[in-house]
Amino acid sequence: MRKYTLFILLLYMWQASVNAQQYSSATSDGVSYLMKVKDATIENLNGVVAVRILFDALQDIPSRQSVVLIPELVDTARGKRAELPAIYLNSRNQQIYYERNLRTKQPDVLSLRKKNNKPLTVDYLRTIPYEGWMENSVLRLRKESCSCNIHNDRGEDFLCRFKEEKVIREFRLYPAYKVPKAEEVKIRNEKGSAYLCFVVDKTDIRPDYMSNPTELAKIRTSINLVKNDPNVEIKELTISGYASPEGNLAHNIELSQGRTESLKARIERSGIIKGVSIKAQSLGENWEGFREYLNTHSDVPQRSQLLAIMNESIDVDAKEKKMKSEAAEGFRYCLRNCFPGLRRTDYNISYVVRPFTLEESEEIFKTRPTNLSLNEIYRLADKYKNDEDKYYEIMTRAYALFPDDEAANLTMAYLALKRKDADDAEKYLRMVNGGPEKTLNEGIIAYLRGDVERAKLLVKKAADTGLRDAQLQWNEFKEMK
Repeated sequence: MRKYTLFILLLYMWQASVNAQQYSSATSDGVSYLMKVKDATIENLNGVVAVRILFDALQDIPSRQSVVLIPELVDTARGKRAELPAIYLNSRNQQIYYERNLRTKQPDVLSLRKKNNKPLTVDYLRTIPYEGWMENSVLRLRKESCSCNIHNDRGEDFLCRFKEEKVIREFRLYPAYKVPKAEEVKIRNEKGSAYLCFVVDKTDIRPDYMSNPTELAKIRTSINLVKNDPNVEIKELTISGYASPEGNLAHNIELSQGRTESLKARIERSGIIKGVSIKAQSLGENWEGFREYLNTHSDVPQRSQLLAIMNESIDVDAKEKKMKSEAAEGFRYCLRNCFPGLRRTDYNISYVVRPFTLEESEEIFKTRPTNLSLNEIYRLADKYKNDEDKYYEIMTRAYALFPDDEAANLTMAYLALKRKDADDAEKYLRMVNGGPEKTLNEGIIAYLRGDVERAKLLVKKAADTGLRDAQLQWNEFKEMK
């Protein structure tokens, strides 16, 4: 492989004003832009042409301006030319503009911010399909200056000739994830809400009254789902009652407490679960549910007045009284359409799941995956580490079950980097607080985006902690030519 070290002077027309119409090439000041090309190669890799340019951008770029470099394969004898995705070296403002407006439109473009007083190493690698004429081509770098969306041609420079069937050493990526610790006790919860109907000002449950047959059946189904699972042991059932915000607060608390006690007694008499603690509690008037309803239903009359009163620093009985007098139409509307849904009973069945062997985990993963710990799912995935599709299926399911878990998000970032999807990986890493695995993965993201210097800094930092994947990645950078 041939290496090239040369300096390119890009005659770049910096403009003294953002109003481009005030200037022309005859009146603008010409300034040289300096960059050092360390290596440039063209290789035919089994029908795909790989173009690599490694260079240092040395000079700062004024605000709202860019240097645009466009690699091209050129055969002047045949009049053939193939343009590759451009390289944009941007000032801070131009980089922000690109990220907001152009990244999705130009996904193959390499756009980087050149920070003031700091050299920027750019490692450009792109591929295009091979065509026969390319064996006699040369790689040229077309240069443009860009300001106020006006591009000016600044000529082109020769970089290297085509060398067929050369092997470019692959730059390997070593993203990392972390296996979560095993849960000492697997505590799970089966939750639901029932909307039992009661006679006005009564606490006794009438099983055939209005929608009560359906709501009571819902509770029985949830209990049986857990009770009939041979792998679990129910520890506690908690019943929490809410009242709607009409009437006296103290009376409503007493009423909802009485109603939850009635449900508790009914469950105990039924014998559906035995030897389990059942806790009944009143959570008072459901003002949060009322607020959520108003925030999500723009058709409520006098909605803004109701919300304003709700936000006042007065007790809830005073709020209700004020709503009835100052937003009467809206309050009556909510009384009919919102308040019935606020009178609900939440139930939570807390249970413990036994640990599973690897063989058992495979079956449980198909039938009731919520009974598995994240560690058990990871051990199952490891069984399929040589089956990429199966491994991906298991790990993405793990994330769906534990979307807020740091280890699950770190693994999703790992999988994204395996696909070289920097944007997706960055999204998952936002859910990870820190650690060498996150630092390493952030370094790989920087590399994929062309910021080699930042990538080296982060990977070296992770490698210094002793993380094996980071040390392997650092070795890749040390081998980089």
